Amino acid sequence: MPWTLPWLGRLKYRPGLCQHLRSTPVPRNDLQLIQACLAGRHDAWDELVDRFKRLVYSIPRRYGFSDADADDVFQNVFIILYRKLDTVRDHERLAGWLIRTTHRECYRVGKQSGRYVQLDEMIHDVGEPSEHDAGLWERQQIVRQALEELGGRCQQLLTALFLATGTPNYEAMADQLGMKVGSIGPTRARCFEKMEKILRKMGLDPEPELEQASEPE
Repeated sequence: MPWTLPWLGRLKYRPGLCQHLRSTPVPRNDLQLIQACLAGRHDAWDELVDRFKRLVYSIPRRYGFSDADADDVFQNVFIILYRKLDTVRDHERLAGWLIRTTHRECYRVGKQSGRYVQLDEMIHDVGEPSEHDAGLWERQQIVRQALEELGGRCQQLLTALFLATGTPNYEAMADQLGMKVGSIGPTRARCFEKMEKILRKMGLDPEPELEQASEPE
């Protein structure tokens, strides 16, 4: 590696992790992002962790891991990625690789701890998650990336409508976004049209992906 990160061993999941560290623009394409990391761009690593942190952390939580054990899996997966960046740089999307690596690390950490007897029932193939789970998690990650590309009020509105748990409270939503309740519908339609274009560019059918991405994590 042409660079080192002395704090890497202390890395833990935090919802706002790295958002304050983006000092220079970083390519949004995963392949370009990896190449920037290998070229010594520390801000590119911050962006990479920020982009995939929710995907990685959500998998041990789905398997019933405690916060501390989920943090251990999270840290281990990104250490593995850091060490293998030069071998995965040809992948345009990291999501699938991270899903498989996190799945395997969950099994290793879970069996080592002895606290998760349910793992043998939940994980039938140590090497690969089920096709359904892997596909769902990867699509959810792509939707999150599309929302980030959308940005601004549209990102906030569609996140509240499709990804928040429970029934949306339109009055609270309008107050939070500084909108009138009656403008949520028209704004949603315009934002959804923009989102559809982004998802189609990524090769996804928008409506099913948003519906599946709204499933609780």
